[in-house]
Amino acid sequence: MDGPILPRATDPLGEALHLLRMDGAFYCRSELRAPWGHTLPALPGYLWFHVVTSGSLELAAGDEVRALAPGELALVPHGTGHVLRSGPGVPVPDIRELDRVEVSDRYEILRQGADGPLTTLVCGAVRFGHPAAATLIAVLPEIVHLGGGTERLQGTLALIAAEAREPRLGGEAVITRLADILVIQAIRSWLESEPA
Repeated sequence: MDGPILPRATDPLGEALHLLRMDGAFYCRSELRAPWGHTLPALPGYLWFHVVTSGSLELAAGDEVRALAPGELALVPHGTGHVLRSGPGVPVPDIRELDRVEVSDRYEILRQGADGPLTTLVCGAVRFGHPAAATLIAVLPEIVHLGGGTERLQGTLALIAAEAREPRLGGEAVITRLADILVIQAIRSWLESEPA
C-alpha cells in the first residue's frame, strides 16, 4: 500500500534561477591593446557581463571600480552604463562610435587601442524573459565580480576563452550559448556565497 503523497520540497532559489531564461541583445569578442577604453551605454532591463580571457582591465560602474584579471568575470546586473579601460585616465569614447566587425546580427568583434599589452574579452548584454526574474536581479549589487569561482564556473570560462582564442566555424553560436550558461552559473555562485 502506498503512503500519503507528500508535497514536493520547494526550492525558491532553484525556481528563480529556472526563470532566468535569457534573450541576448548582443555579444562581442574584443581584442584590445593598451591604452584603450570605452563606455558602454545604459540598457535598462538588461544585464551586462564581461569575461576576461587574457590581459587585464578596469571596470567602473557608478561609484564602484574593479580590476579584472584573466579568468575573471564581472556582471553589471542592472543595465547601468559603465566604463571598461586599460587603466586610469584613458579616454573612454562611447562603444557605438568605434569600428566593429559585424559577424551576425547579434555578434561583433571589436579591435581597439595602440601597441601595448593585449587584453581579450567576451562581453554581452542579456535580458531575462520572465518578469519574476527581476526580483532576483534586484538583490544583486552594482557589480558582481567573481574571481576564482567554482570549478564548474571555471570550466565554462575556460571553454569561452578557448573559443575566443581560436575562432572556428560556428564560434559565435558556441560563445553565445556558453555565455548564457555562464551568467546563470555566476548568479548562482554569488548567491551561494552571500547567505543573506
